[in-house]
Amino acid sequence: MNEALEQTVGNRPDNEATAVLLRAEGPDGPWSAASGVADLMTGEPAGHDHRFRIGGVTKTFVAAVVLGLVDDGLIDPDEPVDRQLPGLLQAPVTVRQLLDHTSGLADDSDVRYNDTPWFLRHRLDVFTPAQLIDLPLREPLSFTPGTRQQITRANYVLAGMLIEQLTGRPYAQEIEERILRPLDLTATTIPGTDPTMPAPHIRGYENGLDITEHSPTIHGAAGEMISTVPDLDRFLTALFGGELLTPESLAHMFRVPDVPYVKGGRAFCGAGLDSMVLPGGTTAWGMAGVVHGYLSGLGATRDLKRRVVYMMSPRTRGTMRVPPTVQSLLTTALTPTH
Repeated sequence: MNEALEQTVGNRPDNEATAVLLRAEGPDGPWSAASGVADLMTGEPAGHDHRFRIGGVTKTFVAAVVLGLVDDGLIDPDEPVDRQLPGLLQAPVTVRQLLDHTSGLADDSDVRYNDTPWFLRHRLDVFTPAQLIDLPLREPLSFTPGTRQQITRANYVLAGMLIEQLTGRPYAQEIEERILRPLDLTATTIPGTDPTMPAPHIRGYENGLDITEHSPTIHGAAGEMISTVPDLDRFLTALFGGELLTPESLAHMFRVPDVPYVKGGRAFCGAGLDSMVLPGGTTAWGMAGVVHGYLSGLGATRDLKRRVVYMMSPRTRGTMRVPPTVQSLLTTALTPTH
């Protein structure tokens, strides 16, 4: 495994990426690599203490907090969101349907984070959660809630709003108190409106332009967090190991609805975790984060016998959540060899 991982990590920087960080663990023990530079200008080597934007991996933290509120008896996963956030949604949508992306909310927004020219023009603008979900709430539902699945950032912006409504505190504060402090994740932050990143960090680029500094409010509760490889590995093991949730609530994260995915095939998202069937039939669970300047993610088998955390700083933002290099890292790290 190590030789194959080393080959996939590669010798960076190159035409594909300025840096790749990886930590994997399996039956043969842990293996880690850091290739490339944190800063193209200074040539500072990339290391596992460097922070990076984790994008959609934020959703896993948010889902864990919502399910923690279920454990506290503050809400039921099959309760309509409208009871707590009245007047927002056009049809009854449950908490579970937000978390597993079966709400039917349109995959669209005036805040066009996937549109690179738009992003470059607006990357330092500040957006409110209401602005992030304004268009999805105005557009017709893409399908009847619970009948199909479609990854939509609005689901998790609403989940962040739901946390605040239930607790009277921002979702970021709940993540701090329920996850970051108990697990001593001191390098993980929820930046709010601050476009800067704590040192040391990996710098992100887009077609040669340094876009490290950009407004986290473009992503909100669907993708604003910053972390490191060691912190994400600790979070992954604590979550799967049952340190954060009761067995009943943790099971919701691994429950994939038996419905079609809108772009073809079957649903693959649980509550804050995606499933992936590996060669040989093993199922792995994790989450990928894609923001301008960074690809990152975490994954493991349910029993934690194999796990991986990665970060890649690509030269330009692609259209795939899991591009071929990342797919190769995940498959090599998580697939049993015999």
